[in-house]
Amino acid sequence: MSKIYGLLFLLSAGLFLTAADGKELKVAAGEIRTRPINAFNSVLTIQGRVDESIFLVGGKLSLEGEVSGDVICIASRVTIGEKAAIGRDLIVIGGRLEKAERCRIAGQFYHVRTREDVKKIASSMLPFLAESKGLTFFKIIKIFLWLILALLTLLILPAQVGRASVMLGEAPLRHLLHGLATLLVFALLLLSFLLMSIVLIGIPLLILLIAAYFLLLIFGRAVVFYFVGGRIAAAMKLKAGAPLFVILGIAVYTLLKFLPFPAALLLIFMDVFAMGIGVSFFLHRRKTAV
Repeated sequence: MSKIYGLLFLLSAGLFLTAADGKELKVAAGEIRTRPINAFNSVLTIQGRVDESIFLVGGKLSLEGEVSGDVICIASRVTIGEKAAIGRDLIVIGGRLEKAERCRIAGQFYHVRTREDVKKIASSMLPFLAESKGLTFFKIIKIFLWLILALLTLLILPAQVGRASVMLGEAPLRHLLHGLATLLVFALLLLSFLLMSIVLIGIPLLILLIAAYFLLLIFGRAVVFYFVGGRIAAAMKLKAGAPLFVILGIAVYTLLKFLPFPAALLLIFMDVFAMGIGVSFFLHRRKTAV
């Protein structure tokens, strides 16, 4: 498996761990839906009109009608018929795509499968970085994937991300210490489970540990991006919604990626805070539940 498919596989696996059960949704011919469709592991059949965007993770999309907004599918089976019309962009990341030549796409079309596809989307979405000597393929894909993961986390857990961001602002030092302690415990457990894996007992424990680490990191980074973006929006007096907070946070993350060495220390601190707030929020939820 190539590196790009490996990254897409990790992304899909992480998303399905947090996704709800799949469902079937149909917009029949002549029917008009005015709400956006955000679905996970679902079967979508669109023969009528959707006056909004479609966002699908996993599952299947069959589009024969019209969509006024974007169509974004991740690790999905996508079929775009000859009569289909998309008002903005069509973005398919991984999965399978069958697209009729006569379908209409008013915006851009991206099918992200290979390194060349990622370079194409990067040059369109990040034109000011496209000629930078420091811009490598792996930096592009990591930034792009973290943007998707952070926005998906906000989509799935909007209230939790908001509350965790408030907690981070109230006691940042405590969450920093929680993050350091979490990373130390993770390193000790990782070493222990690696030794145990010699006799096979530690293999499932190792898998669970790594999965827990990445889920905490995904949630924690989404909170950190949201927190940083919210502070920037407040300083600039922007009337912005939660998604823009995350995008502004990702912009800071991107900038740090291309700055000299001291910026790397800030990235490390961001991840320590991410782990800390993830653990702190989990412990807080358990405490309030009891």
